[in-house]
Amino acid sequence: MKLEGPSSVSNIPVINCLRGIAASIVCLYHFVNTTTGYIESETIKDIFWFGKTGVYMFFVISGVVIPLSMIRGNYTYNNWGKFMLKRLARLEPPYIASLILALLYFKVRLMVASSAPEDMTPSFRDLILHIGYLVPFFNGEWAIDVYWTLSVEFQYYLLLSILLPFALSGKIITRYGFYALFLIIPFILKGHGFFPAYAPLFLMGIVYVFMLTGNANPTECLIIVALCLIAGFSVLTPSYTVAAFITLLIIHFIPLYTNKVLRFLGEISYSLYLLHIITGGAMINLLSHKFKLPYQKPFVIIGGYLLSVVCSYLFYLVVEKPSQRLSSRIKYAKRDAQLEPAMEFVKKPGAR
Repeated sequence: MKLEGPSSVSNIPVINCLRGIAASIVCLYHFVNTTTGYIESETIKDIFWFGKTGVYMFFVISGVVIPLSMIRGNYTYNNWGKFMLKRLARLEPPYIASLILALLYFKVRLMVASSAPEDMTPSFRDLILHIGYLVPFFNGEWAIDVYWTLSVEFQYYLLLSILLPFALSGKIITRYGFYALFLIIPFILKGHGFFPAYAPLFLMGIVYVFMLTGNANPTECLIIVALCLIAGFSVLTPSYTVAAFITLLIIHFIPLYTNKVLRFLGEISYSLYLLHIITGGAMINLLSHKFKLPYQKPFVIIGGYLLSVVCSYLFYLVVEKPSQRLSSRIKYAKRDAQLEPAMEFVKKPGAR
């Protein structure tokens, strides 16, 4: 069976559109399902519950983007430090800035009469654990719930930076051993907030990249993806695995699809993901006490989403874009000059 994938492994613009979709549906899930007592219809909640799958779309996207950039950059252990430094330079400033904004929001929230008088500020211990994404390792509490996925992603970066050269050593046994590890660890090391539970979703993207770059044949790719589906259905909520698989199918069958709106949302998706709870979510929480009629609620939800997008765009310009430039200044050796962080991948059609 012949698989027809992207004509160029460096040009997959649909990925940015998928990022925009994933971030947006996560927003809507939080706005509809986690605003206490606002949306009462269980049917509507059930529909928007599927917004949680946006997180797992991000996982399979990272499964594609990270190893693809590493392979194209001829990644070796010699540039491990620069690889991690670029990742930190790209992702940490927005993360830390959003954490500071969250702490300010928690203080302001206590001054608003219509808000619950609960102080959501994390303990000093938990704040320290946010450095290095250590919260789940010490049973801490995240300041903002979405941060748990950043920890999973960071664990993935570390593991892949160590194991990818083994997988691509040219020996079948090491590549199959790599697959086996990703397929077995979710059954051994379980737990929300830790990479092993989601390893099969990342592996879907990784083995697809191996096929695109000639490191695995199509039959091998199909078999491993099938095993990932079996493992995913065994250890995760089925809809999470389905969402990841559909994401991979979209990347494969319509890699060149693009859309101005979705491309824009993909551009700011990281900022939107970080900020939506303390911007649009905060506004919805405030307005939910006043606008309670059924016809008003959709406007409140939509307004919260639009506010999140506006705030995220400003945050992108002020914080995230400079962090991108900072990351780009960290140079690799000549043979590794193409290696770039995943968040930079495919910002616009044909661009790297």
